[in-house]
Amino acid sequence: MRSELCNHPAFTTRAETLSYEERVRLVYQRLDALLEIYNETEYALDDVETLSPKFWEPYKDPALVIDVGCANVLACHLNLFLGTILPMKSERPDLLPIMQQILEGEVIGNFLLTELGHGLDITRLETTATKVTDGYILHTPHGGAAKFMPPTTPHPTRAKISVVFARLLVDGEDRGVHPFLVPTSDEHGMCLGISATILPPRSGTSPLDYSLTSFDHVRLPPAAFLGSALDAPADRHALLLRYIWRTTVGQASLSLIAITGTKIAACLGVEYSLRRMVQGKQHVPTPVMGFRTQQLPMVYCTAVAHVLDAWAPRVIEQFVRTDIDVEVRGGLAAVLKTTVCRFATHYYREVGERLGVQGTFGHNIVSQIEMDMRGFIIAEGDIRVLSIRLFSQMLQGRVALPMPSHGDSVLAQHSAGLLVRCQRLLAGLELGHRDPRFNDLILPQCEPGILALGCAYAYGAAVDAGVPQPLLDLFELAAMKWDPSWYSENTSLSDEVRLLREDRAVLAALPHIRAYVDALGVRDSISAPILSDEAWQNWTRQLRSYVGGATRDKISLTGVPTDDSKARL
Repeated sequence: MRSELCNHPAFTTRAETLSYEERVRLVYQRLDALLEIYNETEYALDDVETLSPKFWEPYKDPALVIDVGCANVLACHLNLFLGTILPMKSERPDLLPIMQQILEGEVIGNFLLTELGHGLDITRLETTATKVTDGYILHTPHGGAAKFMPPTTPHPTRAKISVVFARLLVDGEDRGVHPFLVPTSDEHGMCLGISATILPPRSGTSPLDYSLTSFDHVRLPPAAFLGSALDAPADRHALLLRYIWRTTVGQASLSLIAITGTKIAACLGVEYSLRRMVQGKQHVPTPVMGFRTQQLPMVYCTAVAHVLDAWAPRVIEQFVRTDIDVEVRGGLAAVLKTTVCRFATHYYREVGERLGVQGTFGHNIVSQIEMDMRGFIIAEGDIRVLSIRLFSQMLQGRVALPMPSHGDSVLAQHSAGLLVRCQRLLAGLELGHRDPRFNDLILPQCEPGILALGCAYAYGAAVDAGVPQPLLDLFELAAMKWDPSWYSENTSLSDEVRLLREDRAVLAALPHIRAYVDALGVRDSISAPILSDEAWQNWTRQLRSYVGGATRDKISLTGVPTDDSKARL
């Protein structure tokens, strides 16, 4: 069933026919449409604060795959900005009006954390907020300390406001990094002392006014301070992690968008493969889906979409439980993001290549969401960094994540096997995790270890959810492709055995492939022209055309230049 948001005029507008600037304006019109529709369902501040089921609904909407720029604004606006200040509503009732304005979209919120020169190394931030008698002075000391990426350029009809992370200086003493509330622009332009330098478009992605934002001795009132205290914290890093805990929520919410993207890629790939005909040797039209090279990416993408979709609700259910340790909740989000991003980017590319040249165009979605996913891999925590931190903690026994259901599966055995192997390696290091060899031997194993755990989690959840057996078998085989040597060395599943199992799984899935794709529930929300002949015809009518009618007196079909052309030569 087509989502209500996909029916909104802001989302039925063909973005690819617009200029870059028009497309950026369209992003904010789409944000307005999203907030309008979801606010009609009584979407409330409590939903954002408590992470109720309503909070997650927008991130499942297929419309956000069509425009990931809108998804990025939403993530900054509701989750990062509003989610960061909401816990202060009891002690800071003065913030309630801005909270309500953000919820209703009257003001746009941003989250300014990372800096150009430091990236994910957020403990080294250099933006300063110096305490003075009447408040604070916010300053960017050099270009490398500019805030990188958040879209802070002025909006033509409303203000933008940001949570800005800066190093608090009191009487010359560094008191750690804290958040500050900073209006950055309104409909008339940037606020005094604040500059936003718009970055060029990211190649192939949904457009947005990503910016470099700097502050030149900007005066802030005392109420701008959103930190816990002006005193130097006992554990600066732990306090900073508490301030930015909503980035963990972002890891889970952005994963939902990526899963929906995988559903759309599967639907587009299967429909195209069944519709696209080639002439066989007997001059009989044959769908390209008849070739195994076409079948494999389509059935695998479909299986991955079903399995990840069955797993995500279980992660969200665990993630929002307050009786589970915060480190465990964060670990589950990191496993979800790592696994989803790796599978999604792989199968976006695989399906996109089998769509022929049409798969390279952004209006057919697949190539665009593949490029957008590269941003997801880094946003809200780079998956390699997340994996290194989590897997290292698991090896040291500092974090224990839940065991996968169906722990006797070969994927669960693989996950456990990688953990044991790395524990042996760690035990052999003289200085443990501080040994220089930890960098050489353990760090490269961290992401594969987390990915293996995610595969085991996803498979177990899909079994419990009743995902059809051919799709379970295909997902299991897809997971084995990440580390085929382990299965050859540690199980009876040699390359030849896996090849034959793949053949049986594909043959079992193919008769039901259209039903499997229909069950994903995204077909009616897809506006890509490659989906059908009718969609293609409707789309081409909106394109600019050049029609014949000009005289050709400057061109000679005999190859002999006309008099006028001789003169030009």
